Formats: sequence, structure tokens, C-alpha cells
Amino acid sequence: HMYITRYCIPCGAWTAFCAGMTEEYAFPVEDRVWGITRCACLVFSLFVFALIFLGVLSTAHAAQEMVLDQEPAWNQKPYEPADGAVVKRNPPPFTWVPAKDGLRYVLEVARDEGFSEDVLRIEDIPISTYALRTTLDAGAWHWRYGVQVDEAVALSRARRFTVSGDVRTMPYPDLDAATASVPRARPHLFFVPSQLALLRERAQSGDLKGLCGSLCRGCEEHIGEELVPEPDYVKGSGPERGRNYAAIFRATRPPMDAMERCALAYLLTGAAKYGEEAKRRLLHFFAWDPEGPTAYHHNDEPAMWVMMRGVRAYDWTYDLFTPEERGQVEENMRVRGAQFYNHLLNRRRFHTNPYESHAGRTLGFLGEVALEFIHEWPESREWLDYVLTLFWNIYPAWGKEDGGWHEGPGYWSAYMSFALHFVAPLRVATGIDLMQKPFFRNTPYYLLYTNPPYGKISPFGDGENAGASGGKAQVMYGFSTLLGDPYIRWYAEAFNVNEAGGALGIALKDDGFEAKCPTDLAQARYFPGVGLVSLHTALGNAAEDVHFLIHSDPYGPISHAHADQNAFTLEAFGEDLAICSGYYPWYGSNHHSQWSWESKSSNTITFDGGLGQKKRDPKSKGQICAFEHGEAYDYVCADATQAYQGSLERFVRRVVHVRPGVFVMLDELEAPEPVGFEWRLHARQEMTLDEAGQRVTVERGDARLRVQFLAPEGLVLSQTSGFENPPENDAPDQFHFIASPAQKVRAMRYVAVLMPFPNGGESAL
Repeated sequence: HMYITRYCIPCGAWTAFCAGMTEEYAFPVEDRVWGITRCACLVFSLFVFALIFLGVLSTAHAAQEMVLDQEPAWNQKPYEPADGAVVKRNPPPFTWVPAKDGLRYVLEVARDEGFSEDVLRIEDIPISTYALRTTLDAGAWHWRYGVQVDEAVALSRARRFTVSGDVRTMPYPDLDAATASVPRARPHLFFVPSQLALLRERAQSGDLKGLCGSLCRGCEEHIGEELVPEPDYVKGSGPERGRNYAAIFRATRPPMDAMERCALAYLLTGAAKYGEEAKRRLLHFFAWDPEGPTAYHHNDEPAMWVMMRGVRAYDWTYDLFTPEERGQVEENMRVRGAQFYNHLLNRRRFHTNPYESHAGRTLGFLGEVALEFIHEWPESREWLDYVLTLFWNIYPAWGKEDGGWHEGPGYWSAYMSFALHFVAPLRVATGIDLMQKPFFRNTPYYLLYTNPPYGKISPFGDGENAGASGGKAQVMYGFSTLLGDPYIRWYAEAFNVNEAGGALGIALKDDGFEAKCPTDLAQARYFPGVGLVSLHTALGNAAEDVHFLIHSDPYGPISHAHADQNAFTLEAFGEDLAICSGYYPWYGSNHHSQWSWESKSSNTITFDGGLGQKKRDPKSKGQICAFEHGEAYDYVCADATQAYQGSLERFVRRVVHVRPGVFVMLDELEAPEPVGFEWRLHARQEMTLDEAGQRVTVERGDARLRVQFLAPEGLVLSQTSGFENPPENDAPDQFHFIASPAQKVRAMRYVAVLMPFPNGGESAL
């Protein structure tokens, strides 16, 4: 991206940064730059004027010859439906690579490639995606998009897709009718006025009594406490800036959280003390300069958090404000809401470049703002249409219809919580049900399989060193209510969780169905969208289950993912045996960036002292080439060759799971020149090496993992502990095993058998 500042920068040393990033870039401004820049601008302007005068820059010619059917960049959504696709929804989302900014588009959908039969034509589309308002008949269809240029339309090539008769129908809703159904009176978010009497009755003496009591007791300790002052601008560069950035949101989040909780307590009880405390905080936080240190374009964390908590709190305490106070709060919120929209639409261009985590949060927050002010602010309808179109067609960037999640279970939990905080109030206020989307229906199974409630680790991605948690269980409770799914409710009940937390906990409280243990589900699941395969022996039974997880991710090591293509983990009998090593003190810390991001931190292949896949590069992709699941065995083939970008010419990992619980692994390796290949394994405790027997054993609690190398012969086994870049949070050391050939070679195969067993069960091997 390029941004040309509208300000003249004085001479001296400067740094540039982008909000939400942890890296800064230093640059000098010298005396001579201004003169050169002014001269260059003048010359360039005259040159462009001359080209326009001569007619060289024809807009129509550019639209027809230069911009249609471009290949998507790595960070752009591809064309959907893809040519030849069999779609999973009816109608499918239509998305294309934008020709350039500021254009209006046409979409045509027809039965025949000549676009003469059953043609649907939509004009004046402002962004490069569109959700049809009607379903399509089953069979073959074609689609194309066009650019409106004056009176003419330049059209793309046609793309063919097929609609089968058994897919879920999900036409885009009538937004005028939906917004008209939002009550004029408040509340708008999570609850509507007609529900309040029953809600307060349930809170006083019904199924919400315990939740309400706990909520009110928590609020008591915050009434009247001193509030955090408006923070300063984020200072520093690199890791120092990362620390300062984190320090600000860690200081500002808790008092904003209390603002929402106090407002919710007021809504449930009518007790003035909770409402007045929420109001005090609203007036405090929304006196902060929306264009200052907490502006979205400078520090997105407090900007998002104050709106997320503040808009809900305002909705639930609206009746306590005078007209003047409403004016103060709403003026500030309106500026911040416009910042959200401008960032998503113009700066981020989220409709085509959605691969940024924080913007994925902002989308739902803007949706809540739009619902809250749908009857007061004319721009709210445009905001809601944009948000809903993106939820319909684009969201989430980090997953596909199968429900997998690129950034790992930790970030899945956080971002699904954020998403449900828009999904739930949208359904209550308008009747629009985003849970009909295949992704939302499937995604709780991503967590159920890859991070079951007895999981001690959460691979793959940032936060993978932590296990399953009650916070994840609360998200699963919310999904279970919205889907009426007993298997997902089982996950929540495994943590003794009986609500979704906060406002979701109240809005989605439903004890009307029983949980069901997933022992009768398939014991393996493949998530092709994120290149992830989960193999179990007894899913749902912590004492007996063996869980082998492998991934090779088509997204590459971007955002909160690591350079760990073809990596695996293994948990068995309630213990984590083969882990992803490293920690996550904060994003971009020295330990995080120099260890956790690197291939050497994972159970994959490196060479020559820890060299591996190219990190932070979307071209470092992997792929699952094959997956078979059966009663006797499972088979997975994963290819990480591309992730090494030429430093290795082949790395294909094949795994046969001989049920129940023996894993035969074949690694096929080639390099352009002889290298010292390294087969890596990581554990929390020191491993036992037997070089003569060519094996290594991991012990953890009452569980064991033996890895027996069958080929090549004469491997050199070694083990280290600790980290080259220690974690900044003083986390415990971990242990790192390497098996290498005695001599450098250009090509080789590893054959290893991974055998987990309970303590005392060695004789069964």
C-alpha cells in the first residue's frame, strides 16, 4: 500500500508505522528532498496533463484492456464462484478482483455462456462483491462482471458454476424490511423492549438469577473507582512499540469492560447505581478526542474497545442521559463509527483485502453501531449493508465453508466471540440469521476436533502453547444455543460452563436440550480450507483418546500463523507429548519473532542448524494432497515444498495411522545441494534418547510417546533445552530433539513410527 501525506515533513530523523503493526521503519528527511520533490511533482503533473491532452489515458480503454480479470494478489479474495465450481450455497457469493478504486460495477448471471437465457443483471454495484437477493434454479450457470464507463460497460470473461439441488438456500435479505423491524425504542442490541419484562423476571427469580447475581456482585467493586486517563500516543519502535501498544490496551480494557457490565446489570435489575456507574464511564471515555491518541488510525485497540463496550452500554442505559449528554456521546461515537467504515471501505478495502485480523473485529463492531443508530443516523443503513454484505460473502477471511480457522484455536475463540456479538443481536433485532451460513454451522467442529476440552495444547498458531479453556467453552455454549447442537453443548459442559459469558450469556441462555458426548462421531476430520487433519482414537474420552494433528496450510505463515507447514502434534491419554514449542509474550517480541515464528520451533523439517521455511511470507504455502479415513487406518499426505521457496526442492510427509494409535511417518526430502536435514520433535520435559536403538521417548504424566526411526540407519540424535531468544514472560524451558544423518546429503527419506502408550503399557508395543 502507498499513502502520500498531505503534510510537509521537517528535516531530520523520522519513523513510519501502520496502526496495529509492531514494526516501525526509520528514514531521514534531508534539506534537498523538498526541492526535488516539488520539482518532480511539477514535471510529473505536466507529463500526465500532456498524456490526457493527447488522449493516451482513455478511461474506457483502460477498463477494457488493463483492469478486467486480473489475477488476485496474495491478500485479495479470489474470483467466486471459481470457474467450474460446484457451489455450497444458493445463491453463491459473487466476488471479483476490483479493476481499480472508485468504479461502479455490473453483475450478470445467466444460464448460457452467451448471456441470452434467464439473465439476471444488477447495475451500479459500488464494491467488488455482490449478494443476490434471489435463489437460482439447480443446474449450470455462468457469471461475469463489468465496469461501467460513461454509457458503456466493459465486461469480464464468463465463469461457469453449478448449483446442485440439495445445497442450503441463503438469499440476501430485504434490508429495508429488516431495518424497519428494529424497534424505535431501546434496547436494540441483544434484547428488544418486548423482552425486558420477562428478562427481568428471569433475572430476579428464574434461570438467570445466578448469572445476574454474579454480575451485580462483580459490579459493586467498581462503583466510583478512579478511571484511567486518556492515553498518550504510542511511542517507540519495534519490540518497544509492541510493549507500549500492549500496555495501553491492557490499561484501558478493564475499566471499559466494567462499563458494559454495569450497564447490563442496570438493564437486568433496573438498579440506578449500576446505570449511573455505566453512565459515568460513558461520559468519561467518550470525552476522549476521537481524532487523538485513541483514533482508529493511530491506535486501533482502544478505538475498537471503547466502541464495542460503549455502544452496548449506551444502548442499555439510554434513558439515563439528558439530550445534551446524548449529544456529547453520540457525536463522539459517530466520528469513531465513520473511522471504522472508512478503514474497512477505503483504507483496508476489506471487501477485497480481508486478510487482517483486527479489521475482522471491526466489521462486527461497525455492525453493532449501525444497528444501534439505524433510526437516527442516515449513514447507518449504508454501514449495515456493507457489514452484512461482507458477512454474507467475504467473512471470515481465515476460514472456508468447512469451518476451519487459519490462526489457531486461541484466535478462533476470540474472533468467534466477536462475531457472535454481531450475529446474535442481528437475529434478535432483524430476524436475519447468519447461522445459516455453512462456515458458522461447521466451525464449532473445528474446535471440537482440533482442541477438545481435555486438550493441553492449541495448535497451530499464536497461543498454541495454552490448552483448551473455559473461555473457549463459553463460545461453544453460544454456538450450541444458536445451532441447537448437543455435541457442541457437550464441549461447554465438559468445563461446567452453562452460559456464553457477558451479554451473550444472558441472551443465549438455554437449558432446553441435553448435551451429547461425541464418541459416535467420525474419529477423523479434514478441514481443507486451512489444510488441517485431525485424527482421533476415542474422541470425547480424555483417558483413552490419542489425537494426532497435522497441517499444511494454503494461507502460508501470515497473521497469527507460523512457518510450520507439515508440522504435527500428538496428545494421548490426557497429556501433551509432541508439542509446538515456544510462547507468545506479545506479538512480535524477540522470542515470538525469532523462535515461535520459525520452523525450528515446530515438529517439522529444518536443515543446517535450524534453517527452514520462509516465515511471514504468503508464498510459503503448504497443501494436504490426500486424506483417507477408515475403520482400520487413516492416510494423510502433506506437501510443504513451496514453503521452503527453493532452499528445499521437496518435502512430502505421508502418515498412515494404523488404528488405534500407531502412526507410520514417511518424509521424502530433496535439496538443491547436500544439506544436514533435521527431523524435529519438541516436548515439555526432557526426552530419553537411545541412539543405538535409533529411538527417542517422551514422558509426560502417565503417558509416553516412543518414536522409532526405521530409516535411514545411523541417525545422530541430539537434544537441547531452553531457547536462543528466551521468552519475555519467563515461561518454563522446553526440550528440542533433532535426528540428523551423519553426513550431509542432497536427498533422503525418514521413516519413523510414533507409538503413544500409557505408563506401564510398553510391553504392548
